[in-house]
Amino acid sequence: MCIRDRYQRRVHGDNKMLSKIAGHLARRAAPIKTFARFSSTSADEEGEPDFLTMVKTNIDAASKHTKIRPDMLNIYKMCDTSIKFNIPIVRDNGAIEFVTAFRAQHKHHRLPVKGGTRYAMNMDLEETEALASLMTMKCAVVGLPYGGAKGGIKIDPSKYSKKELETLTRRYTLELWRKGFIGPAIDVPGPDMGTGAREMAWMCDEFSMLTGHHDINAQGCCTGKPLSLGGIKGRAESTGFGVFVTTRELCNDLEILKQYDIKPGLTGKRVIVQGFGNVGSWATRFLHDHGAVLIGVVERDGSIYNENGIDPYKLNAYREKNRTILNFPGSTSFPSSDEVMYKDCDILIPAATEKSINKFNAHKIRARIISEGANGPTTVYADKVLEEAGVLVLPDILCNSGGVTCSYFEWLKNLGHISPGKLLRRWEEKKNIRLVQVITNKLIGNELVLTDKDMRDIRGPQEEDVVLSGLEEVLCSAYDDVKLIAKSRNISLRMAAYASALEKIDDVFKDTGLYAS
Repeated sequence: MCIRDRYQRRVHGDNKMLSKIAGHLARRAAPIKTFARFSSTSADEEGEPDFLTMVKTNIDAASKHTKIRPDMLNIYKMCDTSIKFNIPIVRDNGAIEFVTAFRAQHKHHRLPVKGGTRYAMNMDLEETEALASLMTMKCAVVGLPYGGAKGGIKIDPSKYSKKELETLTRRYTLELWRKGFIGPAIDVPGPDMGTGAREMAWMCDEFSMLTGHHDINAQGCCTGKPLSLGGIKGRAESTGFGVFVTTRELCNDLEILKQYDIKPGLTGKRVIVQGFGNVGSWATRFLHDHGAVLIGVVERDGSIYNENGIDPYKLNAYREKNRTILNFPGSTSFPSSDEVMYKDCDILIPAATEKSINKFNAHKIRARIISEGANGPTTVYADKVLEEAGVLVLPDILCNSGGVTCSYFEWLKNLGHISPGKLLRRWEEKKNIRLVQVITNKLIGNELVLTDKDMRDIRGPQEEDVVLSGLEEVLCSAYDDVKLIAKSRNISLRMAAYASALEKIDDVFKDTGLYAS
């Protein structure tokens, strides 16, 4: 009997068994479909576009306010390269498991490409490409010399031990290296949801072992690393600082605020934040320092509210100690997010996941300003509802670009092999002392005596000072560009940000001769 006949006989003989398996799988799939409604990739079930389509829809809408050719626009929307592969892992209990990993490089018009590494169960190739395209827009709008990328592994990191996560991260790095998807001049990953400095340290070490003996810039293969491995001070707070800076600029923009009948300034502005992780906690701390009042915090396990104000510093310490924000002293706790998310406030910061403001809840939002700290937190449908309601939205590709901007500074530090400000710090300090001495002699004529506080005030800039100063410069310049486009073309800040990004990408293609003019 030939192999084909044996195969057919076996298949026909196993029809009953296959039917049983199919029925079992169908029953297993039912609850998964129900659960999918709550994931970020289930917009088709919700009657809205999926995440990737949502990004492309924004690009199409913004392109109508530019002179970009339709054929080139299609190229800008496409993802240049993406990969999906499986990683084997031997679990601590001896079981062998395969997990799925992804990496997408949206545009190669500028290299390297740049984007985070996410460990989450809702990772798939479509979502990876959507996040990569957002990174291209984000890098372009703030003028960084990067294309966009994104990657990750489809796991729940809380269900894996530290040893298992290290094994997965190192194997993921190895596979990216084999496929040409990592390197300081090619593709520079960074942290994202489910990852942090620890995972970036493993990634950097693995890449350095593979290629560091002939690449002096190997440390620049990723960003968000610990300081001991070439990280940079200010990285932890950079995204939250960016949310603060762009929100501050908007709240001082008298021309735009007048159109929406919003009083200028941050002092007294009531803030609600959705997601009190790295971005939300740092953003509220900076806003608190400049006079805003945090009145509500929304988290996965519930929410808290205090109309008289919540101290974000004390709340952060409380959360780190108790692993929850609930029952924070002086606040009222709620078991769900609805009670606080939709309360009246001046500024709402969605800093959790994508599509948290959608067609089902957009009409409930009572904020005057939305500063998007997360990637894609507002759907296309919700955008229209908010615009009709007179809500001013500060778009994600501008508002939360502080993280990638700081990563750019870290990458430059790794390539230059010197900390920002190190060469000039002492010189700046001595110059300031001489300046104070001259003024003192001219006005008083006495010998200069400086206290410790005086020395702190006039000291030269340290690494963190240089980083935050540069970050503020980049973001303020980008905000000014977006504001001018919004004003001159009479469009929203989101459309202006996308238009700015698209025109900068188009300029690169034109100037490099990638298409005939």
